[in-house]
Amino acid sequence: MINNSAIILAGGRGKRLGYKEKALIPINGKPIIKHTIEILDGVVDEIIVSVRDDWQKQLLEEYTTGRVVVVDEYVDAGPLAGILEGLGAAGGEYVFVVACDMPFINIEVVEFLLKSTQGHDGALPVGDDGIYEPLHAVYRTGPMLARTEKSIEQGERFILAPIFDLEDMVFIEMDQIREFDPKLNTFLNINTVEDIEKNDI
Repeated sequence: MINNSAIILAGGRGKRLGYKEKALIPINGKPIIKHTIEILDGVVDEIIVSVRDDWQKQLLEEYTTGRVVVVDEYVDAGPLAGILEGLGAAGGEYVFVVACDMPFINIEVVEFLLKSTQGHDGALPVGDDGIYEPLHAVYRTGPMLARTEKSIEQGERFILAPIFDLEDMVFIEMDQIREFDPKLNTFLNINTVEDIEKNDI
């Protein structure tokens, strides 16, 4: 029985990395996509990998074997395209959505978010500066799927558009996250070569 799913968004084009394939950035000697799958295996019942096209699906095939891999139907719709396809394939009532360029995902934080969203439409971390973390959050599959589809069809490609349309969100403050991850490393992402060098990746 699948209770909780995870969607790894691997479809980004890595513009700030010179269009290098982000999913293949080596983390501790293995591609980040494989690294992320191994982490999430310990906390969810099902992992879905979202890719931008069939070429990328084939490129990542050796690392995603045995997983559900979905391909964007909508072009140039940003992360919402991948989220939509992932939600449509998810078997769990709740889904942890994460970008594939976050190499330090904290299992305890994911567990906390999954627990916090029970009975609600989602659990969304909010930074000390008020910035939301929509690509490191949990959503109830049904409502988020409906709102994401609606947002894309209406041309609202802003990542928070469907989330702000949800009726019952739980907002998670960083102090709550710090109880499990004092340095908030779980939210660190790799966007540039400098990020890789700075984090000794």
